[in-house]
Amino acid sequence: MSSLPTDPIQTLIDRHLDGRLHHAILCIGKSLPTLHNQSYRLVQHVLGMTNDQEEHPDLFHLRPSGKARIITVEKTRELLSNLHQSSNQGGAKIALIHEVDRMRKEAANAFLKTLEEPPRDTFLFLLTTRPYSLLPTIRSRCLQARIASQDEPNLDPSWSSWISSYRDWILSLLDREKLKQDRISPLFQAYGLAASLLQIIHSQADSESKEAKSTIAGLDEKEKDALDAGVRKGVRTRLLKDVAEATRAVATQGSSSSLSSTGLKLSRALSSLERCVGLMEVNLKDETAIEEFYLSSLRIWTAK
Repeated sequence: MSSLPTDPIQTLIDRHLDGRLHHAILCIGKSLPTLHNQSYRLVQHVLGMTNDQEEHPDLFHLRPSGKARIITVEKTRELLSNLHQSSNQGGAKIALIHEVDRMRKEAANAFLKTLEEPPRDTFLFLLTTRPYSLLPTIRSRCLQARIASQDEPNLDPSWSSWISSYRDWILSLLDREKLKQDRISPLFQAYGLAASLLQIIHSQADSESKEAKSTIAGLDEKEKDALDAGVRKGVRTRLLKDVAEATRAVATQGSSSSLSSTGLKLSRALSSLERCVGLMEVNLKDETAIEEFYLSSLRIWTAK
């Protein structure tokens, strides 16, 4: 299905007022807290909730649970059973599915029939930061609403300082004469950069997770664990994207002759970063993956 224009939530509210709101909305964005907050504007409008009201008898949540952050088929079937009951308030019913990309295949298949033929006056709002991890059959049955991220740019002073130090580190590794005089300091600097990057990731993730949980009522401990993991992953992805941009920027500055010598190194460094991200995606510890990236980068940038 097609996507919506700027401020898609207001567009969806207008469609509901006109009686034209599609029954299945896929809300796509980069930030889980932003997706939750923006989708709630639509939820509150459809159900006639006040701005400070978090819960409603006809609002049903489906969230990942546990550290694996999985939406199980059992929880999905429980949701579907609730949706096929009569409305508590005699109006619309809404299912708000958080991180729908975390659905197991069995859960997604169980969900598909209701997605195709929902009960009367029932709306399904699906939230995801990874739309292409969904089954194509789910994506194709939804109207897509792209929610603008609120994390651009990253203005945290500690992050700006870290990026500056990272750029200086790469430049020092490209300085052959300086390396001849001191081969030890860059190694210690690599470990320092890795440690401070992890600290920034954890600090920002803790802050964003705390903010997200303050706006979401009724989370059990497993759902809180899943939210923490999801927010941390989002922060990590965002910051590592900045690392990639900083790497590209510092490696492509200078004369055309220097660019030809650093182009291959840049490609290898970015490939190393992609491998680091991939390792964290399969639950390798952040510390191990990021340390491996910096040691690999050290070898790449100092190679002749």
